[in-house]
Order: sequence, then C-alpha cells, then structure tokens
Amino acid sequence: MALTKRWQQLHLGKLTRVEIATAVDDDEWQRFRVSLKGKTTSEKYLCLIWWLSTHKTRRAEIQVTNYVNALKRGGQL
Repeated sequence: MALTKRWQQLHLGKLTRVEIATAVDDDEWQRFRVSLKGKTTSEKYLCLIWWLSTHKTRRAEIQVTNYVNALKRGGQL
C-alpha cells in the first residue's frame, strides 16, 4: 500500500536498524508515542507534524518515519 502524498512528507524512506534503535531510545519520544494511542489517524498526523516542527533534528525525522512505517505495517495507512 502506497503512502498518500500527505503522509509521504513525514517519511524519509529506508532506515537502517541502527538508525532506528538509536533514535527511538529516547524517553521523551516514547512518552509522545504512547500518547498517540487511541487518537484518530488524522490526529496522529497533526501530532507528528508538531513533533517534527518542535524537534528539528535528524533523530526526530527517523522517529517519525519509523512510526509512519509502523502505521503502514499495521494497516492504518
């Protein structure tokens, strides 16, 4: 299933396992990620946009890309 254009802007492409493991080892990210549970897909999208605009780092981009990949694997996208 291809990502819609809207979600593509949140996706960097392929990531390595090392990049992912390093990026997600972050307590603040984990709290944020857990806070997304129960939200609609549209709400998650807006929250992820906020995360990226607040945390303007490569690490944040990897975190969000990994989360988008998880949503895709889970059939939510």
